[in-house]
Amino acid sequence: MIVEHLKQMLNLAHQKQYFMKTLFPIIGMLISLLFFSCNSSENQAKSSDTLVIVHKPEELRKDSVSNQKEMVSENTLNLIKIGLGEMFKDDLSKNLIDEQSRKFKVFEHNINEEPKKEIFVGLTGSYFCGSGGCTVLLLHPDGELITKFTVTEYPLLIAETYTKGWNDLILHSQGKDHLMKFNGKTYPSNPSIQPDYTLVSSQNPVMGLESSDQSYSW
Repeated sequence: MIVEHLKQMLNLAHQKQYFMKTLFPIIGMLISLLFFSCNSSENQAKSSDTLVIVHKPEELRKDSVSNQKEMVSENTLNLIKIGLGEMFKDDLSKNLIDEQSRKFKVFEHNINEEPKKEIFVGLTGSYFCGSGGCTVLLLHPDGELITKFTVTEYPLLIAETYTKGWNDLILHSQGKDHLMKFNGKTYPSNPSIQPDYTLVSSQNPVMGLESSDQSYSW
């Protein structure tokens, strides 16, 4: 009886050892498959997340217009302030320009073949604005006046087309858009008497002097 019992115990031990040798590799394979599956699912989730935040083409185009803007340098602001003070010094000496009219917006953009950007200065207040719009100054990078636009409503648009090497401008006046073309020296000063212009969806002009732009005192 004792011998038979020992044989049975030995057989069980051998079976248990065989079972452990067989079972452990299977368990290891299952764990590896489970880990790979989790990683694959996580990567798919990450890929899905990435796709969610990709902008649509229309949104990218909108962003590209907003992202054209850069911080205005202190040198540019000082250049404008000095220029405005000189340009309107007589009326300033007579106190004809109120405090609200002594604020301006700035938009810099390269509108010709020169490397430096031209400067658009949007004036505000009752002295410079009326029912038809406001006065806008277009300056060379060194502050020299190119064109003084009147009755212009904000914002303005820089067209993708060119005349004599300079971008055409689209200015809103009297409730309509007007196309402004460079004549070799300057732009027409009064947009309201220039040809009406209809913007089409295929065009992607650059926008400047928006109502949300920061104003600076001078």
